[in-house]
Amino acid sequence: MTIKINEIDQFDASIHNEELTFNELLSFDRNQLAIVSKDNHFGVIDQEGNIVIPFQYQQLVLSTIHNVYSAKRDEMWGFITRSNQVLIPLVYELTSDFIEHLCAVKKDDKWGFIDLLNTTVIPFLYDGCTDFSQGYAGIMQNQQWGAIDKTNHQVIPFQYAYVSAAGDGYFTVGKESSIKVERPDLLAYFPYFLSNNHHLLHFGLINQKNELILDYVSELPILESFEQQPVVRQNYQQGYLKNNTDFTAFDHLTIDPYEEKILKQLGVMS
Repeated sequence: MTIKINEIDQFDASIHNEELTFNELLSFDRNQLAIVSKDNHFGVIDQEGNIVIPFQYQQLVLSTIHNVYSAKRDEMWGFITRSNQVLIPLVYELTSDFIEHLCAVKKDDKWGFIDLLNTTVIPFLYDGCTDFSQGYAGIMQNQQWGAIDKTNHQVIPFQYAYVSAAGDGYFTVGKESSIKVERPDLLAYFPYFLSNNHHLLHFGLINQKNELILDYVSELPILESFEQQPVVRQNYQQGYLKNNTDFTAFDHLTIDPYEEKILKQLGVMS
């Protein structure tokens, strides 16, 4: 079964010509397939418009697993294959993706982790979590963050505003700053982290012994390095810290003047 290009929601008759090809209109994935919608229902087609997965889902997202999609139907998420077979039942309120063989999923308002057999590996205990990275995941309970390993052993206690594994045995941790944002609705359009009471979070680094090795100097979690120095963002400018102290901005990254004006008005940029 095929579909015509003017039948999908991505086609706009006011700007598109019906002789347009699917390749010209859409971005195709590594399997030469594209997720499209018809009447706000999502499916998958190939480059000739052949329907590979029928239009019966509220959302579809390409998974890290080959020929697999995370799918939402009747407000619940799971995973399906390219042949529209159910891999993981659509019984979860939210799903992440399979990272390091485990997927974070939300059920009954709590987060846990499953494997590809839909076996619960980490029980549904947490109010929030990150994906696993090098064997560790950040987890939240009662608005406090810590970290666990893949056996659900807690390696970092619940004492931070955010925790995520940064690699090589380090964790990036968040702490509430003194800067309170009066218009969090506007700041939501920009990459910042806020606490529940709308204070900016700043981020540092700790080791596996929960010792602070880099102070809270970054506006974003510290997850990368440049020339073995931590990559941070300060005053909406990304760069790296030489010797963990001297900030050097990346020259190729510039700030849009309109964004700069808004962020200064919001009080998060000097």
